[in-house]
Amino acid sequence: MGTLEQTTAVEIKDTRISLSEAGKGDSVLFLHGNPGSRKDFTSLLDGFAADKYHFVMPDRPGHMSSEELINDNNDPWLDSEVFAELIDNKCGGRAVLVGYSMGSYIACKIALRHPEKVRGIVMLAPFLAPKDPGEKPSSIPELCRGAILGTILGILMPLLSQTKMQQHLESVFAPGKVSEDYLETWMPRYTRFEALMAVMADKNAMLQTHKELHERLSEIKCPIQVLIGDGDKVCSPDQQASLLSEKLPETEIVRLADAGHSLNLSHPLDCLKAIDAIFARL
Repeated sequence: MGTLEQTTAVEIKDTRISLSEAGKGDSVLFLHGNPGSRKDFTSLLDGFAADKYHFVMPDRPGHMSSEELINDNNDPWLDSEVFAELIDNKCGGRAVLVGYSMGSYIACKIALRHPEKVRGIVMLAPFLAPKDPGEKPSSIPELCRGAILGTILGILMPLLSQTKMQQHLESVFAPGKVSEDYLETWMPRYTRFEALMAVMADKNAMLQTHKELHERLSEIKCPIQVLIGDGDKVCSPDQQASLLSEKLPETEIVRLADAGHSLNLSHPLDCLKAIDAIFARL
C-alpha cells in the first residue's frame, strides 16, 4: 500500500506545509509528535483500507520539510488555525484526527477551536499534560532571532542536544530497543537547529495553553478513541488515562500491556483498529 503515497505541499498562512496523502475515502488527518515527521505514520500504510480512508499526513510547521510558522503575535493556538485551514484544503472541511504523542494535544486544540471540522479523535500514546505543570516557557526561540546570538546558538545547540535526544529516543522505543539504523537516520534530522526550534516552540505552546485546555476538555463532544502502552516511558500512562477519564468520560481507552510509547511503529495494526473503531462510532 505504500506505493499509493503521494507527497505534495500546500501554503497556509504564508507557510509551506509538506504532506503525504494515500487512499480515497473518509479523510483522516495525522498529527505527529515532538519531535517527529509525517514518516511517523508510514508503517500504517501497509495495512490500511485504501478504498475506505484518505490519509493526510503533514509535517507539522517547523518540522522536517515544512516551513516554520511565523507567529509574530506569539499566539499559542495559531497551529490549530493552520490545521483548520488544512482540513478545508485537503479533507473536504471535516476529518477524523489521529494524534500521536503531542499530536493528541494539538488535536484537542483543533477540536476546541473548530469543533465543526473534527468528526472524531484517535489518540496514540497521548501526551496531554507537561511533566512539570509549573515549568515556564523557554526564552531560547526568541533569543535566537537575534543575529549574533542566533548564529552562536545555531552552532552550539545541535552539538549539545545529541545525548539528550538519544536518551529521548531510547525512552520512546522502550521497552524495546531503538535500532542503530533508526538513530543513524533520525538523530541528524531531529538535532538540526530548525528542528530543535520547532520542538521548543511546540513545548512553549503547550506550557502556555495547558491550563485552559484542561479546563475546557469537557467541551469536546466528538467520539474519542485512545490507545495507551502500559510500558510508556515518555509520559505516564496512568496520568493520561486519568485525565481523559475525568474530563471526557465517554472516551474509549485501550491499554496494551506489552507496549511503550512508539505505538505507531511497534503496534501499527492496533493503531489501524483504533481508527476503524472511531469510524464505527460515527
